[in-house]
Amino acid sequence: MTGSQPCFDPAPELASAAQPGAARRQARQAAGATYYRLPDTPEGCHVKEYASGLRQLVRFVGVEEQVIKFSIA
Repeated sequence: MTGSQPCFDPAPELASAAQPGAARRQARQAAGATYYRLPDTPEGCHVKEYASGLRQLVRFVGVEEQVIKFSIA
């Protein structure tokens, strides 16, 4: 995956790029967090972003999510 395209979106039909900003934010809040990778994201990690703007660096071990860094800029 390249750029800032999400690798997992729990409700892609809610977060459509065609929705206006307020509707998209509301859909993200209903869907929970969005996971994605950026070109500089460490190998094996993902960025988890909440609707509030909080971003965490996480990794998955089996089905368990582990927070590597609580708040990233």
